[in-house]
Amino acid sequence: MFVVGKTYQFRMIEDGGEVTFAGEIEKYDHPLIKLADLQPSEMVGSGVIPGQIINVTSSNFVSAILKD
Repeated sequence: MFVVGKTYQFRMIEDGGEVTFAGEIEKYDHPLIKLADLQPSEMVGSGVIPGQIINVTSSNFVSAILKD
């Protein structure tokens, strides 16, 4: 479902609200996605946590759309 090395736009529920952020897939082993670590300058305002792991079966996961 997810392609390693590609960037996706993620929508998730965090702290009762919806957040949107982009992240590059470093590893995918269903149902877990590991996002690539970013340099500090890339992280400013991105909403991405370096090396963040996302469980796509979690009720907090809303969607992921492949970015061009």
